[in-house]
Amino acid sequence: MRPPGISLSSAARPKTISLFRATTTAAVATNSVRAASTNAANTDWLTWLKRSASPGSVPPGKALLFAGLGSYPHTPHSPTPSSLRVWEEASEALLSPDATIGYQTRGMEAFSRASKGWMRNWVEGRSLDELMKRPDITAAFILTSSIAILASAQEKESTPTLLPAETTHLAGHGFIGTLTALVASGRLDLATGVRLAHIYASLPPSPPSHPRSHLTTVLSARHFHSLSSPNYSVPYFPSSSSSSNDDPFPPVSSGDASSEEAESSSTPIKRRRAMQLILDEIHGLEREWSAPTAYSKGYEEDWAGAGIINSSKVLVVTGTHHAVLQVIERLQQLNLANPVMDVHMPCPYHTKLMSHAIPKFRDVLERCTFRDTAPGGPVILDPMTTHPIGPPSTALLPHLTNQLRWHKTLWRLYSSPIPEVGRFLTVGKGAKGLGIMLRGETKKRAEGAAPIGIEEFGVGQRDERIARALRVSAKL
Repeated sequence: MRPPGISLSSAARPKTISLFRATTTAAVATNSVRAASTNAANTDWLTWLKRSASPGSVPPGKALLFAGLGSYPHTPHSPTPSSLRVWEEASEALLSPDATIGYQTRGMEAFSRASKGWMRNWVEGRSLDELMKRPDITAAFILTSSIAILASAQEKESTPTLLPAETTHLAGHGFIGTLTALVASGRLDLATGVRLAHIYASLPPSPPSHPRSHLTTVLSARHFHSLSSPNYSVPYFPSSSSSSNDDPFPPVSSGDASSEEAESSSTPIKRRRAMQLILDEIHGLEREWSAPTAYSKGYEEDWAGAGIINSSKVLVVTGTHHAVLQVIERLQQLNLANPVMDVHMPCPYHTKLMSHAIPKFRDVLERCTFRDTAPGGPVILDPMTTHPIGPPSTALLPHLTNQLRWHKTLWRLYSSPIPEVGRFLTVGKGAKGLGIMLRGETKKRAEGAAPIGIEEFGVGQRDERIARALRVSAKL
């Protein structure tokens, strides 16, 4: 202890206080210029943690996207010994009954004398209408085509599994795409996967007691719709079981509409998501179809629903023929959406019209043997729940009656997945549309977000001469 009245020289004075003052001053200066923001990209703590991670952290992985039954099948190219073995095994599985899961070869007699690997030539020379006359074989073809592509890549790259190196996530569109992901990850053998695809596409589209025709149509929505006009939509209040706190696309309540209409004309007109308005209209029609009438026959003669939400602009409506036409007419009258194309589907999947098939299909799934996820294996997202898939024997059953939420599944993959995804690979030409949808959605990401690559996988070499000829003809 130094005597009183004696002070240390400036050279010998401790620098702790000076350092503290400098640090405090810098912090105050930094906080004084920091702009407050309620942007989700700035307040998401998971994103903040990832940005603050050290350079030595785990590099971003790859996500594989598999096509579903609605995709267009393409003729395989550049066969390899591994891919040919896949086609032979899958073709043989379709012609061999399996009592374990109740698979029968009824209707396959015409292919009994076909050559080995006959399914590889299934698409050759057939139009889409002809292919969908046998959706059971087409569904098995789509699954096998993706697995054959992965087998060829495995042979060339000498990887230990079917999946490319650094693959962290798998996602498939609908039942066939999810089934492909299970086979690719080794959780289901190829023969059972092919037979399951055949059974799924062979389910009866309606109960035998009252057959009815169905229609599946793709609709394209306008990005925004002004609510300056009278509110024609019927408000829809989803049940609490389907709500989620992390849902990036929250439903629009009717209270918001009334508050907007009460605002003065000088206030800028707020805009709503066109997709939510479309869903409101469809739910309103559902109530009309479900209301009992004097002519009711004990079941709903007409009904349709939004079976698939592909993106913020594209949805698929499925139901009875008359009900789907009624939906299209209502949405066109309100200038909310226009029909794009009809999709040839064997059943009204992802709607309650398939409830009659639940008992039979549940029994089939319970008989299948699914393996557990391997340690360090990829995460398979369930497009129904948008979360990692649960036990497949129960997780695959909702593909009959529940809505396919592909839009939100993609959002989970490109926003804050764990581990992080830096590249997306669409497997095969049939999955090209999934990449197009993903590119449109990633354009809405926050500024400064890490870049994401979207590539086609297993589509063969591009012929530049043909590409140049197409560009020249387009200019003429």
